[in-house]
Amino acid sequence: MSSKIDRKLVNHLERLARIELSPAEVEMITEQLGRIVGFVEKLQAADVEGVEPTGAMSHETTEHVREDVVAPSLDRALVLGEAPDATKEFFRVPRVIGKFDEE
Repeated sequence: MSSKIDRKLVNHLERLARIELSPAEVEMITEQLGRIVGFVEKLQAADVEGVEPTGAMSHETTEHVREDVVAPSLDRALVLGEAPDATKEFFRVPRVIGKFDEE
């Protein structure tokens, strides 16, 4: 686990994401992010001198890109009708902007 990830950083990320985590979730995410960062550090330390990039991972290849075509989508009224709170055109969601600014 990376020592770069601690509870203080996870609490900071929690505020930036405007979410509320339980203490157990903070512990779990601290551990998981630490393992992820540790794995990335191992990858960065790998000697790749002389290793050619593969075509499947290259950002330059476009063989896997599909045509951009208009296709039918879901009926707006039907989808909005399934929402717990909606207007004629939009979903309504609980306010999150400003919620943590008062703390």
